[in-house]
Amino acid sequence: MVGVFWGRRMLAGRVWIPTYASEATDCLMKDLLIPDWDEVWRRKLALNRSTPAFREGADLWGDREQARRYAARLASDHARRVAETLRDLSVAPGDRVLDIGSGPGTLALPLARAGASVTAVEPAEGMLAELRAAAEREGLTTITTLRGLWGEVDPVRDLAPPYDRVVASFSLTMPDIRSALAAMNAAASESGSVHLYWFADEPLWERLYLALWEDLHGAPYHPRPKADCLFNVLYAMGIYANVLMRPMGDAATFATVEDAVDHFAPRMSVKSPRQREVLRDYFREHLARQDGGLALPGTSTYAAIWWRKRRC
Repeated sequence: MVGVFWGRRMLAGRVWIPTYASEATDCLMKDLLIPDWDEVWRRKLALNRSTPAFREGADLWGDREQARRYAARLASDHARRVAETLRDLSVAPGDRVLDIGSGPGTLALPLARAGASVTAVEPAEGMLAELRAAAEREGLTTITTLRGLWGEVDPVRDLAPPYDRVVASFSLTMPDIRSALAAMNAAASESGSVHLYWFADEPLWERLYLALWEDLHGAPYHPRPKADCLFNVLYAMGIYANVLMRPMGDAATFATVEDAVDHFAPRMSVKSPRQREVLRDYFREHLARQDGGLALPGTSTYAAIWWRKRRC
């Protein structure tokens, strides 16, 4: 009997196969391996962190100078994406927002300016110091900071839920992603929402890592898990999230080649003159003139994922 095509089933990674409505297919599908997406995420993240000399989180951004450099580039590097996120969150004065992985206040500061009360959770002291200093300069008194990893935060002990908005913007580096997402969902109010922002493909900086890491450190760079994996973890939890794909939009621009080398050197654990020359050669070849400066050409996509509070 010829079956009738009715849909597609994701089996692994980003590969989809068609399925057909028939008894034979039903029996076959029962025998197919359905991935544990939480475990897929965990393994991909572990492989990413096994990359020699790879730095992230508090190890990289705990240094105040590095955090200051990052904060100084916010307006030029992330303005469009921040504006899109603020429209998504659509906070009203008095709303309570939980910002997980706040960095130097990328979202916390404009949210506080809009009248929201923000709790910022961030593991890197350098980033929190920049956030506190910026809030003090502007006279913003509705931001509370908490230093720590989201997976180690006890919401009952350390926070004051519920929140009208829970947001994690490019900070989803928790190995146990299912538990992390469940805790975010639990922290939202009954009428609240959770908003995640994560990479759909390799961003420009990760493509740079893929191109140069082996030349710099003698071993390849392993990329992080992407939004396809994240969506499937949510789906397995019974959370049927909304997903919108957007271009990253903001390109990193530099005044000179040496400026680009100085920007990426600490992120890529570049220390020796030979390693700096590897970076320098790459930027000489790939940086393009744009608006009076130099920019890395190329495009990438991120996923805006959100849902209303659900009972898991």
